[in-house]
Amino acid sequence: MMGAKILFVGHDANRAGAQLVLLHWLKENAANGNKGYLLLEKGGDLLASYRKYAEVWIWKREHSKTRNILKKIPFLKREESSPDREPNKAEVKKMLSEFRQQKFDLILGNTVASLSLMQQLSSLKIAFGAYVHELKFSCETYASEKDMQFLAQKVKHVYAVSEQVRLLLKEKYEISSEKLALLPPVAELAKAKSSTSEQVREQLNIPASSPMVLGCGLAEWRKGTDVFIRVARQVIRLKPEVHFVWLGMGDNLYSAELIEEKEKWDVGAQVHLIPAKADTRAYFEAMDLFFLSSREDPFPLVMLEAGHQAKPVLGFQESGGIADFTQGLEGLLVDYMDEGQMADLIIHWLNASETDRLATGEKLKIRSTQYTVKAFMERWAELEKDL
Repeated sequence: MMGAKILFVGHDANRAGAQLVLLHWLKENAANGNKGYLLLEKGGDLLASYRKYAEVWIWKREHSKTRNILKKIPFLKREESSPDREPNKAEVKKMLSEFRQQKFDLILGNTVASLSLMQQLSSLKIAFGAYVHELKFSCETYASEKDMQFLAQKVKHVYAVSEQVRLLLKEKYEISSEKLALLPPVAELAKAKSSTSEQVREQLNIPASSPMVLGCGLAEWRKGTDVFIRVARQVIRLKPEVHFVWLGMGDNLYSAELIEEKEKWDVGAQVHLIPAKADTRAYFEAMDLFFLSSREDPFPLVMLEAGHQAKPVLGFQESGGIADFTQGLEGLLVDYMDEGQMADLIIHWLNASETDRLATGEKLKIRSTQYTVKAFMERWAELEKDL
């Protein structure tokens, strides 16, 4: 079935990896003359962008205007954080009726967090598909056992973002190989060079002669920001001129604890923990090496951004999509969460000749180009034949 009419289902419109992949997909569909349709559980930053390329329905309703007026009354402040409400029967009926009229060929959930909403659509009797961007910890966090059973039993086509996700779905969640396929994501990689990479070093007070190791992602347990800092400490002890930069500290307890702890030992101010930035390109250009410290990262788009700069990308075995990206290249991965091995590997690459670094970097750069929107749409066109 070519050009299937799809109702995409997303859990929200926040600016994060899976949601951005879906945005690229809808945008490309629109460019090819295919109208998009999207049901979201709730809104978020990307909502206006989604609406440019698709007709969007939102399941959970914001509370009524009267509620907002009541919120302003001081003793009702406790209502401030009340979550959006579930739609009532009439609203559900109206939405389902609109979906029926559209005669969709497939309802495709983007992430396991959308599985619970998809189950509300069972009465439509339309084939289900799911695009899974999560590994074990996230599957357990964002989906219930019931959701994962629904995925195994009722979802006809399951697409995994990386080989490790595919294996997890097959082995832990008992999803049959016949309905499982690989669909690596799409990344938008900048063509032009940024003009601010020198400024990055100046702002952070990193001398031009000092090697810079970069890590990037929203600071959290899965991203291993704590591991990044501990490895940095080991490396700096042996190579005192190196600077480490983490881009993506949050306004939360985890980030605050890490910053507090680092201040105690980082006397030379060589570990730079900075908040997320909208434009990260200058940091990727300024670095010498990228260290992906993730414990669990199904397919981190930052590794493509790093590879695109023709610099080595280092990480841990068994941590997710980095194994797909670096497959067949020597000396980029160490044993799972072995911080000592990683410190040694970083020092090895910092001591390596420019020629060696560039040779590996160039191979990664070529690989990063395999994740364009065009490549993604070609893969999807192949998978669509099986619908």
